[in-house]
Amino acid sequence: MTDRLQPRVAKSCDNCKARKTRCIRPPSSTICTPCQKRKVECHYSLTRRQLRPKKSEDFSTPATVPSSNYNVFSSAASVSTDASASYVDQILVDKNADGRNREACSIFKARENQVLSTGMAFFSDSHIHSLTNILGHSRLRDLLDAMGEAMHQHAHGIDIDFSAPEPPVQISHEEAAHYITVYFDDLHPLTPFLDRADFERRVSDPGLSEILENNAPFCALYHTLLALGCQYMDGGSFIPGKGKAWKYFQCALSLFPRILAPPQGLLHVQALTAMGIFTMSFSCIPIGETLVSEAARIVQLLGYNAAYVQTEDERSCHRAFWVIYWLEKVTSFFRGRGSMIPDYDIGCPVPEPPDTVPGQLDWLLTTARLGRLMSRTYECLFSVSAVQMHTDARIAAIDSISRELEAWNCTLPEPYQPGTPIRFSKSKNPCAQDMALQIRFIYYALVMSMCRLRIHLTVDQPSETNQDTKRQLMEAARAVIYHTRYIEHEAHVPVWQLGIVPISALFVIFDFVIHNPLHKETATNISFLDIAAGYFSRWEISNKDSLPASSAAEFSHIARQFVRDVQARSQTMGSRRTSRLESDNIGPMTGGKNDSSGFPMQPSHVINEEPLVLPDIEGSSAIGPDQLFYPEDPLQTLLGTYLPPTTDLSNMFNSALWYPGSL
Repeated sequence: MTDRLQPRVAKSCDNCKARKTRCIRPPSSTICTPCQKRKVECHYSLTRRQLRPKKSEDFSTPATVPSSNYNVFSSAASVSTDASASYVDQILVDKNADGRNREACSIFKARENQVLSTGMAFFSDSHIHSLTNILGHSRLRDLLDAMGEAMHQHAHGIDIDFSAPEPPVQISHEEAAHYITVYFDDLHPLTPFLDRADFERRVSDPGLSEILENNAPFCALYHTLLALGCQYMDGGSFIPGKGKAWKYFQCALSLFPRILAPPQGLLHVQALTAMGIFTMSFSCIPIGETLVSEAARIVQLLGYNAAYVQTEDERSCHRAFWVIYWLEKVTSFFRGRGSMIPDYDIGCPVPEPPDTVPGQLDWLLTTARLGRLMSRTYECLFSVSAVQMHTDARIAAIDSISRELEAWNCTLPEPYQPGTPIRFSKSKNPCAQDMALQIRFIYYALVMSMCRLRIHLTVDQPSETNQDTKRQLMEAARAVIYHTRYIEHEAHVPVWQLGIVPISALFVIFDFVIHNPLHKETATNISFLDIAAGYFSRWEISNKDSLPASSAAEFSHIARQFVRDVQARSQTMGSRRTSRLESDNIGPMTGGKNDSSGFPMQPSHVINEEPLVLPDIEGSSAIGPDQLFYPEDPLQTLLGTYLPPTTDLSNMFNSALWYPGSL
């Protein structure tokens, strides 16, 4: 490690940095002048210098973004690209080049000065320190520690067994047929990787028992579909190893080593795909990424990403590939890492599912396009190479990805577009509402990540207040919280939809409330925090012991109490100022000053009166009372690279009191 990466004390304290005010510290003092005047704790964090490469080593220019000639829509203009912009090229040229590490230090806390992030809300230590000073207590820090510990225990405290269940699982033909029907009717349209007629023909074979005994991949596929249907119909568990559905899935898990053994074919890929779908749930956090990664590896090893497949049914191979593509891209994005599936090596078309109804949304094509956008977002904005680019290039990349996202949004049928009400009939199209909800959550997650990154990049530009960006961030977070009313508190809901996106929206709105307690939007934001609290409480009632839901609802209590205290102090200060003005007007007549109750005060009382100090409300004086402040903070993903995939949710919200019509 070179000297350029050695920690140093920041030039500005945490409070002044957050307030965007000049930090002046006398040479002989450890407290800066602004903090001394406000009577708050003054803390200087350690930081690492984020130096650009030397000119001789600079592989990127302000006009470049990470290489990609792809644009999902011709109407969305792309930023020019440069294939040599990868940071690995710099490492290979200069062995003394600075290293770059993207690993976070815990679930809900982030290391300082790392913005390698897909934008899910995270609090760095300096930001927590600043918020603690503003709030005047440590409840927030204690809350984050408790939530992080609970999630860590859920992800690492339970061992998942890959052995066969004891005793062996028994199921009647009628019950199995019912679960398979439920799966194909209510879940398969969201991941259409199977030919329903062909699968049902196989399971109706009189020799099914013998097939299951001798064909490991088909046995795993069969039992995973039973698990998915049972989980949806009878309700699964949020705890690994618990519940009826898990018993069926345990049969598939016990066959996992045999599925990985060569030779492999389409049936092996389909079995891994089904298992990957099941592991998107909350109960499978410890093993989810393993199964999805293996599916992504094998589907490329077999060449299903190519246009032609010689040995298998081509359309079935391509359907399986694009479903795995979607699962892997979503997992990678919310995990905050690069995808295992290189987009530059894909040549297969997106087939239409066999049961597609004319006029309905082509879900497979929609998710393929959205998965590509998520991959582009990570590559161009949050990868190691992207962070090395000039600030202007990164802002240009944000603009480019934003245009592509909006162009993709315009290709959707109107009922599915974010910003329109969700009005679907479960009886006519059972999966339509789930499709619309997943589209919205991914869309708003991308919007929030880009808004937060833009705020971070423009913090040193005095002329850039980013009010439009901050409002867009606030409205996106509100929209996520509003749409949690449609989320079912069931184990089959993907963990990113159930928790990761909602919890990040909660963090964003909480930040807006704490940093803007006197803003006209604060009352509405507190209402959204209450909606979130209602959602978390419903989770706690329906799924006790699966997760500390009440802890997330505490954010609403902390924010509401803080705003009440600030407003009360502000009113008290205003009353005192008014009374002093009135006393000044009548002073010559009475010979003394009056307090707010009208009683005369001795001059000594006025002189010795303690000043009323409001909390350190950041940005209120720096940008004006009608403008929103959002803290610039080096935020990271919800997961560090050492944690299991999508580990970071803690609960969700509900209730519909508001609809963000502007989105």
